[in-house]
Amino acid sequence: MKIVLGVCGFGYGHSVRQRPILEGLIAHGHSVILVTNDSSYQFFSTYYPQVTNARVYVPVMHTTPRGLDFAATAADPRNEQPGANAAFWNACGLIEREFGVPDLVISDYDMVSAQMAYLFGVPLVTLDQQSKFLGYDFPDVGGFNPNEHRMRLGYFFPKAQARVATSFFKVNYDTRTAYPVTIIPPIIGKDVQGQTALPPGKQVTVYLSNASHIQQSVDEVFAVFSRFPDYTFHCFMDAPNVQPPANVIRQPNGRAAFIACLRQSSAVIATAGHNLITESLYLEVPLFLLPFDHYEQQLNAQVITQEGVGTAASMVTVDNLSAFFANLDGYRQRRRESEHIYTRFDGDEVFLALVEAATFSHASP
Repeated sequence: MKIVLGVCGFGYGHSVRQRPILEGLIAHGHSVILVTNDSSYQFFSTYYPQVTNARVYVPVMHTTPRGLDFAATAADPRNEQPGANAAFWNACGLIEREFGVPDLVISDYDMVSAQMAYLFGVPLVTLDQQSKFLGYDFPDVGGFNPNEHRMRLGYFFPKAQARVATSFFKVNYDTRTAYPVTIIPPIIGKDVQGQTALPPGKQVTVYLSNASHIQQSVDEVFAVFSRFPDYTFHCFMDAPNVQPPANVIRQPNGRAAFIACLRQSSAVIATAGHNLITESLYLEVPLFLLPFDHYEQQLNAQVITQEGVGTAASMVTVDNLSAFFANLDGYRQRRRESEHIYTRFDGDEVFLALVEAATFSHASP
């Protein structure tokens, strides 16, 4: 088949998840054109320069605990990106020249590729982690509700031949019949598959992005870390003007370095993104989560806490970090015992089998 694969470029989680999908599609003889932006464009241009990659621009959506923030979205200067409209039509022209008309569009939360599916009149399949909020009756969490995601999904993906959602936890809520969604196990990156955690010492991986909503400064975080001299904190974060204490090691942002560090860690302190949690669960590394102020990360943190495989907070303190370290063995044990957390990580194989069965398209592979 001739397949367009659209990948969201906010962070690298979507790109890492779609890497085995891209490799699987190519291995099965399908022709693929990528539609990417920001981080996903950089990721696939670096690792797959041989695959046609159409760069596009996407709107930046602002949120509230109850949905979307329309005024902030309208005021964001990034939504006036020069050349965005031309980039869309140039990408459509590229697809037309190479494919004529594609057989299938797969979108991981990328709204531009969805527009292309509607434009060409071909099946659209969404493969992400957010669609489960559209298809299932998820509850409110700490003042946040899933309307943010439902509004985005309804606006950008109003029609899809199939909606597939990957999840690190089993979804047992009632279905919302207007939007059927198929849940598949988590998808783990190829650079993590088959890896095992090394015997845990006292090394901690720390990941805090620039967009983190943590309620304290980097100086304050480092001051807390300095109170645990027996632990070494490997920090993947931008703080060039902050002098770290002796037990804090700054690490350059990079995928290989991060995974190598995570494998050797007794714990991870990070935001509550789906992909990072999935990798930590795969490697059985206990999680101390500092979730963003939006629904998905708040829900992810709640699941991790309720299942006893980690903890969550709005900030790091000496008391909560000490309590976390004291229970690392318990978190690892609960990871092995939990029936709500997936122990299989073959979501890419499940999804690719659906593609090969021509479930999503009438075209012949």
